[in-house]
Amino acid sequence: MKFEKALKGRRSIRKFKEKKLSKNSLGSILDAARYAPSAGNLQNWRFIVVEDEKTKEKIAKACLGQKWMVRAGALVIACSDDSDVKRIYGNKSDFYGRQNCAAAVQNMLLKAYSIGMSSCWVGAFNEDDIKNALKIPGDIKIEAVLCFGHSDEKPNMPKRTDLRNLVHFEEWGNMMK
Repeated sequence: MKFEKALKGRRSIRKFKEKKLSKNSLGSILDAARYAPSAGNLQNWRFIVVEDEKTKEKIAKACLGQKWMVRAGALVIACSDDSDVKRIYGNKSDFYGRQNCAAAVQNMLLKAYSIGMSSCWVGAFNEDDIKNALKIPGDIKIEAVLCFGHSDEKPNMPKRTDLRNLVHFEEWGNMMK
């Protein structure tokens, strides 16, 4: 698939068919994360794959009761192990760790779309509840909850802000014409 098609075609899907992902599809999505850029090439991202129905229900509850998530074929909890990032970058470790994970997440979302799968990035969650449900150590941060599966909807492209309203040249206020 051409990059432009994946970039412009990917949508956040919240309506999934109750169908599992193949191991090949899930592996391909997870593998895409490894190719994301990261500060110091530290690759601090870690992922927990959740396919068990009861565990997905716990995660959905921890995501402020977003029950639609349970129908996704798999949930992937994107975590940050910042131990090496802290050692090298000190007080900037949270910032770099989060950026690194965000790049890995975006790679996975685009890869999912490119192989015919659908996804949604969920950022609203109670971190302690997810940590308890998945036995995640206290020093590991949860950065995102990702839903992957087979779409049961086809949403239109949401309105995008005109590029002229987003880009400044040389200094703030010098906008595109």
